[in-house]
Amino acid sequence: MGLASPPRNLDPRTATDATSERINRLLYRRLIEFSEESLPVPSLARWERLTPTHYRFVLGKEGRNFSDGTRLDSADVKATFESILDPASASPHRVLLSMIREIRTPDTDCVDFLLAEPDPLVPAYLGIGILPARLIQAGHGFRDAPVGSGPFRFLDWPETGRLRLERRRDGRGFEFLTVKDPNVRVMKLLRGEIDLLQNALSPDLVGLLRARAGVAVTKAPGVN
Repeated sequence: MGLASPPRNLDPRTATDATSERINRLLYRRLIEFSEESLPVPSLARWERLTPTHYRFVLGKEGRNFSDGTRLDSADVKATFESILDPASASPHRVLLSMIREIRTPDTDCVDFLLAEPDPLVPAYLGIGILPARLIQAGHGFRDAPVGSGPFRFLDWPETGRLRLERRRDGRGFEFLTVKDPNVRVMKLLRGEIDLLQNALSPDLVGLLRARAGVAVTKAPGVN
């Protein structure tokens, strides 16, 4: 896949650029995802509001195996969000999550978020990839060596503009190659040097691609 810019950070707790966010969604599962209407929907967990300041998330069966072979449970969810709330982490998500007063884990499948004050939007704030608690505690460098439970696993990152992942369900390898010039990206696609590209294209280039046999152009709503 040809990218306009490389990912900068594969730790979902601190990544802020759009490319890193998209790559991280391949590597990490999240408690919630967003529908086409940009509303939070269950992903790793379903939730219910027990009181205006008490939200309970119950983990489902899917997406709970980390790429290192360990099992994702409520302790990993708790550790992920507590690390974000730790001032030492300098996470850009900390301010948004500052209403969380306490996180409890009644059992391995259940996570309770207790809020300092009511906030009906809190499920939408929890769309952050879940990391293994034991690696958080060990100070693992997720930024450059991610470990998540997403549909892809990290293979290597030999240089800034070349990232390799493996699709976990069939072992197929994928390479993300940075090609900043949109004209060059299109030429590489037409020559078969890359198979896929996304966004950062002028209307003229999109029109050119639509007119070419063998090229599929798809369009979907976005937020940027």
